[in-house]
Amino acid sequence: MARGSWPRSGVRTRLPVAIYRRDTGFDPTSLPGLRVWHDVASLSSMTFNASTVSQINDLSGGGFHSSQGVANNQPTYQATGFNGRPTLSFDTTDSLLSLASLADIIANPTTSPAVVFVMACYMPPIANSGAIIFGSDAQANGRLFFNSHFGGASIIIDTVNVTTGRVLVGGQTDTGWTTPHILTIFRIGATMSVRRNGVEVVGRTNASGNYSTTTASLQIGKTDGSGSNAMFLSEWLTYASSLTIPQIQTAERGLGAKWGVTVA
Repeated sequence: MARGSWPRSGVRTRLPVAIYRRDTGFDPTSLPGLRVWHDVASLSSMTFNASTVSQINDLSGGGFHSSQGVANNQPTYQATGFNGRPTLSFDTTDSLLSLASLADIIANPTTSPAVVFVMACYMPPIANSGAIIFGSDAQANGRLFFNSHFGGASIIIDTVNVTTGRVLVGGQTDTGWTTPHILTIFRIGATMSVRRNGVEVVGRTNASGNYSTTTASLQIGKTDGSGSNAMFLSEWLTYASSLTIPQIQTAERGLGAKWGVTVA
């Protein structure tokens, strides 16, 4: 595994929310239902093992930290890997296991699921078999995963492991995944959508299937049935809430301003 540069001593200071607002005009806690907030720009929120990260703390206040105890499976910190900004590099063995279960991050999981993910991320060139990937550790009625490079097409989001809870898009040559971008994935009732830089890539309005198993743990860099894959992740917001499109746009534009990404 290629390892990135170790952060200099004396710079492990968390970016205060007040500074976040001043620089981007966006405070992630201002939107309802924030459950998980991981931010690689907040060095003090991470536990380092030389150049790798064994834990990244949840800045939402909910305590849903994510960790990896096996050194060889820990993502690597890169100080300038995302538009000259910090990122975590995941190779094909790396992953972080969240303390959050699906019940923690999905509102109304057994009746009308609502969850919104907004991330600053990208994958390596497709020739390197890269993917942006996360998911749960169970497939039967507890499955949640996103994988931007899976099989012969790109499975974008799969809930409860049924066709009616899945959206797909073909084409592994879409270079939009291989450069830094703001990725949004949500399921709100019967509506599912994947958005990149503020524009919907794929969606559906007739999704069905609810979660009867809600104790499955959330994983970053890995999904059950797909293994781990390569990706870069700099910030991740998870909302257990039926956010409106204007609210989602607020989060997208806030992360875009912070991470140097143009969002529609």
